[in-house]
Amino acid sequence: MPSPPFVCIAQKGNAMPEQALQVAFEIKTACDEISRRLLRWHWERKPGAHSLDALLEHIAARKQESPDYYDRMPDLTGKTSWQQLDTTLCMRVLLDPETDAARPLDLLGNTAHPSAARHACNAIRTARNEAAHAAVAADGAQAALLFNEAIEALEEGYAGTAFKENELAQYYREAEDYLNRCSEGKPLKARQSSPQNKQQGKTAARSKPRSAQQTRSTKNTAARSRSTGTKQSRGTASRSKKQQTGGESKAALGIILAVLVLGLIARAISMGLV
Repeated sequence: MPSPPFVCIAQKGNAMPEQALQVAFEIKTACDEISRRLLRWHWERKPGAHSLDALLEHIAARKQESPDYYDRMPDLTGKTSWQQLDTTLCMRVLLDPETDAARPLDLLGNTAHPSAARHACNAIRTARNEAAHAAVAADGAQAALLFNEAIEALEEGYAGTAFKENELAQYYREAEDYLNRCSEGKPLKARQSSPQNKQQGKTAARSKPRSAQQTRSTKNTAARSRSTGTKQSRGTASRSKKQQTGGESKAALGIILAVLVLGLIARAISMGLV
C-alpha cells in the first residue's frame, strides 16, 4: 500500500516511523468511512428530503444560524457525493446541539439510545483527530487505542441498526491489526498486576453476548463499565505521554497494547471468528 499523502514530523526533528504513519493514516480513513455511514444512516431516516443536496442546504442554513459552531468547516464547494465528506463535517452535523436552529432535526435524539449514539460519535471523532495529528510513534499507538475504544462505543450505540454484527466484527479485526502493528513486533507480555491495571484488564478482556436480546439486556451495564474504562485508559495514556521518557513510553504502550490485543482475541473467540 502506498504511503499516505502527508508527512508527520517528530518533535525532535526525526520523521515519524513509516509503520506508525501508515497505521495513523488507515485509522483516519476508517473513521471517515464510519462517519459517512453514520451521517447517511441518520439523514435517510429523518422526515423530509434525504439527498446529499438537501444535506448541503441544511449545512449552509446552519452556518448562517450558528456561525461560531460551524466555523472552520471543510469547503463544501464541488461536493457531489457522500464519499467526499469527512469526519469533521459529518460529526459537526450529527453532534450539532441546534439550540439556535429554526428547524432542529435532533438526528441523534431520534434513535433508540441517544446517549450511546452521541458517545459513539464523539469516540470516532476523537480517534480520527488523534490519527490525523499524529507526529510521533506514540501518537500512532494512542490513535490505535482510541480506535479500539471507538469501535466498542460504536457497538453499544449502533449494533443491529446502522452496523451489522459482521461489520462490527471486521472493525474489531482492524483494531486488533492496528494494535499489533503499533507494538513494533515486540513479544506481547502480560502487564504487572496493580489496581489500575486490573481495571483496564477487565475492560479489555470483557466479552459481550452476541444475540440482539442479550445485547439489549446488558447495554446499560456495559455502557457504564466501558465509559469508566475509557476514562481511565485515556487518563493513563495522557499522563504516560507527558511524564515518561521515550523508552518508558514505548514499554508502557507495549504493555497496554498487549492486554487490548488479548481482549480482542477473546472477543473474536466469543464471536466464533476463530
